[in-house]
Amino acid sequence: MVALTRIRTDENESVVISATHDALSEVGLFTIQAGSAFVIQPRSLIGVLQQKDTPMQITRHWRLLSLHAWFTLQLRYLVFHGPATLIVKGCRGVRVEKAGAGRRISQAATIGFSANLQYSTTRCETFFPYLTSKQELLFDGFVGDSGYYIYEEMPYYGKNEGLASRGLEGFTDSLLKVLGI
Repeated sequence: MVALTRIRTDENESVVISATHDALSEVGLFTIQAGSAFVIQPRSLIGVLQQKDTPMQITRHWRLLSLHAWFTLQLRYLVFHGPATLIVKGCRGVRVEKAGAGRRISQAATIGFSANLQYSTTRCETFFPYLTSKQELLFDGFVGDSGYYIYEEMPYYGKNEGLASRGLEGFTDSLLKVLGI
């Protein structure tokens, strides 16, 4: 988040946010109400709008003692506490949906979810399609009456495919995922 640019103003200003290098990237806004919290993937966060008199709080939560966290390599979560508006990017669209009775989506597509949701992961593919970069191995599941989740329509646009791409790039991606980045 050190790459975020800080803009402060005492008056209402207009700002245009758009992709400059990827024509398929789209931007979405998500408002977090006061007293609410939202888990977000920093890779998708491109901006935060907040009032000067009510700054947003960001907490990090480590799950080092969870076997589930080690299997999925999700050891750290960043939680954003409202009030604020998050500006996120996704490939070919950013979707916000109410969790309700439950939904599973590709783990690579997950951008964020309400902190009060029941969160789980499920293996949905065999290992060979995952190894050859044809399918994701794990899906995220969300259940809850009063929460939302955000996902991108087409994750991993522009990534290399095939067995060779799981080398150094796969190692780097795994390390960043462990750190919650």
